[in-house]
Amino acid sequence: MARGKSITRYCNHCERVNKMEMVGAVESQPEKTWYRCTRCRHSMLVDINEYKREQEESKKKLDRTECLEYRPENTYVVGQAIFHLEWDDIGKIISKERTSRGERAIVVSFEKLGQRRLLESVVTASDNAQ
Repeated sequence: MARGKSITRYCNHCERVNKMEMVGAVESQPEKTWYRCTRCRHSMLVDINEYKREQEESKKKLDRTECLEYRPENTYVVGQAIFHLEWDDIGKIISKERTSRGERAIVVSFEKLGQRRLLESVVTASDNAQ
């Protein structure tokens, strides 16, 4: 089976989706391969069968009923599907980051709008009063 030299995958060290270059296979486990993040150079062991399953799953169209409604005060996980009520669009969270002001943000790949950064875990004035 021919394998590509690189894949796109979530890097636990960078906490974002990056291109990963193949480093080498594991002789005793042919379904597992070492890949290195091209951004931070962190290496990780990838199960090729699991990666293919994830790729097939990501190609499926997202369903509105399976998505969480986006609210800035909530906390999200990479890979979760969300629905933005104001934009009327569905997207999947691809990474988490910090803004220049130190706030937490999620990067969402929406079906219609493309990639957008949204705040998460925002503390409102009503939360402080309680």
